[in-house]
Amino acid sequence: MIGKQTVLNMVNEIGQVYVQRGFISSQKGLVLKYKVPTNGFELLLKFHIIQSDVKQSMTIDCMLTVLSEELKEWRLKQYRSKDLATDTVFMANIQDVIPEQPKKFTWEINQKNEQEFKEHLKQLLSLYANPIYNFFTDRQLLIAHVVENGWRLNDYMQAKNFAYPIDFMCCFATREESTQGFNNYLKREGLVGQAKRIYKEMSSPKYKGFITSDSSEDKVFQLAYLHKIPILI
Repeated sequence: MIGKQTVLNMVNEIGQVYVQRGFISSQKGLVLKYKVPTNGFELLLKFHIIQSDVKQSMTIDCMLTVLSEELKEWRLKQYRSKDLATDTVFMANIQDVIPEQPKKFTWEINQKNEQEFKEHLKQLLSLYANPIYNFFTDRQLLIAHVVENGWRLNDYMQAKNFAYPIDFMCCFATREESTQGFNNYLKREGLVGQAKRIYKEMSSPKYKGFITSDSSEDKVFQLAYLHKIPILI
């Protein structure tokens, strides 16, 4: 069985690329953090080593996160609630932002595939995680991209990985950019009809101040409506 220290050493080796870019390593190399000096976005790469006693192997869970203190302050001022004043901008597992992997690839690490796994994870981070992080080093480039692509930072992620996109756009973008990004999102995700239904319900005299729905998309539409972002499609 592969040892936890061996996997930890692997994570530290992978993390050296980020340390060289200015990321700060903590928690034995499992957490890498970088604050963009020009805009305050905080980029985090977190590894979690999971041991399987049954299969005598280990897996690495890898999370990409972007935080913003400016967004947190904006949300606190806007909603006057510390519970709603979250600083999360983006959060996704590495598996959420990559294409489907070959059937022969496994996320389980053992003594036989240790080197192959390490090189493969390095490649995945380089091809898919790094470009996402790079967007957050240039706010205007980031906004232009998410507006054009309907809140997707690559073709594989889901729009829901962009946490509170309406708040993000209202905080950092112009009203025109917010409107265009929202409508591009609706069009790309095929949600125009669903959004119009929520808008119609909220504009009805019978509207009671809330929508009964467990849909994360419906919550996005509610915020868009409250921020008076029009549906133009």
